[in-house]
Amino acid sequence: MRLNTPYYPIPGSQPEGTFGAILEMLLRARLDLQMDSNIQLYDEDVNAYLGGVLVSYIDPKYLLAISEVLSKYDVDVYQAVVRAGVDRVQTYRIYKINADDLLVSLGIFCRLWQEQKSEVIRIKRYYTCASECQKRIYGKSTAVAEIQAKLAEGTERYLAILSQARKDYLRFMEQIGSEQLTDLAQRVEREFPIRKKQDELLDAYSAWVKQPEDLEARQRLLRVAEELKQVDPTFQLDTILSQLNFPPPLTP
Repeated sequence: MRLNTPYYPIPGSQPEGTFGAILEMLLRARLDLQMDSNIQLYDEDVNAYLGGVLVSYIDPKYLLAISEVLSKYDVDVYQAVVRAGVDRVQTYRIYKINADDLLVSLGIFCRLWQEQKSEVIRIKRYYTCASECQKRIYGKSTAVAEIQAKLAEGTERYLAILSQARKDYLRFMEQIGSEQLTDLAQRVEREFPIRKKQDELLDAYSAWVKQPEDLEARQRLLRVAEELKQVDPTFQLDTILSQLNFPPPLTP
């Protein structure tokens, strides 16, 4: 097994190269810890899953997308699941995202994950729930469900591997470059309020469609639309509504 592949910076690199570099970090960490793959059980698939998660955490768009369902508290995660109702895919997404985030937070960004016993328990619980959701969605066990079950069962093992790969991964992230990081941070800062206001607009429009004669609902829709224009000058209400196959609202 070759373990000397050079690191690939994100800008201009191919996704396969980035994934390959991170996967190699994990394999090196496993060798250092004498935790080779497929010794206790077949878990090459877990390596690939973890590599994919770590690649995702370099992408600010992904971090922005998952921020809406992330929480440090069980009660918030539970409430999000309740709000998801019968939407099994959203329920799965909530459990998976929070499990992945805890795993990365403890394994990569926490020096002494062993002291965070309650968080380790949460990881196990969330991966177990995510695995069960996968089975219910597809009506059978899936490869991803099996991987998440392995992560739930062997959480401490995979935290140790991530912790061992920590320095290489953080060094890899630094290679993005300060200029690129600044650009990404500015883009996230710019996009977040726009997305938040877009969600408010859709909620307002949905309420107006249900009660088109409600003056308060109509005024709220027009107010939110104006607020969205302030944060996004390119926004055109009629264009977005036509894409959603909604009729345009009345002008004031």
